[in-house]
Amino acid sequence: MKRILILPFLSLALSGCAMLSSSPAPSGASNAASASPYEAMESMPPEAQREDVPKLEEKQVWVPGYYQPVAGIWVWHQGQAMNEKDGYKLLPASYREDGGKVYFSPPRWRRIDVAERAAK
Repeated sequence: MKRILILPFLSLALSGCAMLSSSPAPSGASNAASASPYEAMESMPPEAQREDVPKLEEKQVWVPGYYQPVAGIWVWHQGQAMNEKDGYKLLPASYREDGGKVYFSPPRWRRIDVAERAAK
């Protein structure tokens, strides 16, 4: 029974579906591992794949494709167009190396005032 429940999750994870959170990522976390629900990896992901960005409609933004750790390997998630969120800025996926481990942060929305303060 457990195997049957895992199959839909794995098919979604490997098909390129990605969910973007509408809330900012936690800030001020001192431990990189506790700040991310994703597993730490031993190396940086491969170079991003080349994508052709489609013509966006008004009020749309492009979320660039990115590699995400899944079961110990880097899995590519293709870029996609999303509707803008008033008062928010889209932060792309990012990777941070700390203590020989690589930590992944998915694309996320951040309030513009918070994003501007973080950039200073």
